[in-house]
Amino acid sequence: MCVLKSGILLVLVFVSTELVSEVDGDLASMVDFRYFRCVMKREWKCPDSEINFFMYTPEHPHKHFVDPRYPKLLRDFGWKKTRKNVLIIHGFNGTYSKTPMTYIRDAYLSRKDYNVFMVDWSVLTRFPCYLSALSNMKKAAQCTAQLYSAITQAGALAKMTTCVGHSLGAHICGMISNHLTEKQYKIVV
Repeated sequence: MCVLKSGILLVLVFVSTELVSEVDGDLASMVDFRYFRCVMKREWKCPDSEINFFMYTPEHPHKHFVDPRYPKLLRDFGWKKTRKNVLIIHGFNGTYSKTPMTYIRDAYLSRKDYNVFMVDWSVLTRFPCYLSALSNMKKAAQCTAQLYSAITQAGALAKMTTCVGHSLGAHICGMISNHLTEKQYKIVV
């Protein structure tokens, strides 16, 4: 009788373990992994609240939030399809609003013939979370590819669009083409 009870107990434990691991697997794929100051994105949907895009033009040198789902709104912020476009992406532990990114942005704006887009994924690249930042590059590239597509849908030519990346941002520039039907024309690292 004692052997029979333990046999039933083992079967119940095995069945319940199988059910829990399936539920945890589904739950883990939907929830971002957050530890210390680090964030590891687990969901691959864009747009994402932790990856933001800001546009600057010579007439409007202050940031304007850009939502890639609405490319027609670009013109409201001074975007012109006759200008060249540049996407500037910071690296690990960086931000769009500090040096050297601001120097690069201002240099392009001073030429008066560029629409400048800054990619801010700083929440996903905080120190000391380098491994998380590496993992988040794919997500940042995917969402930035959505912005690139929105710019071309609005009328920009691919050959007039450049991606400039610093550190991990340079890798993202290279990875953007993995999410596009037409490859990028120019990347500056």
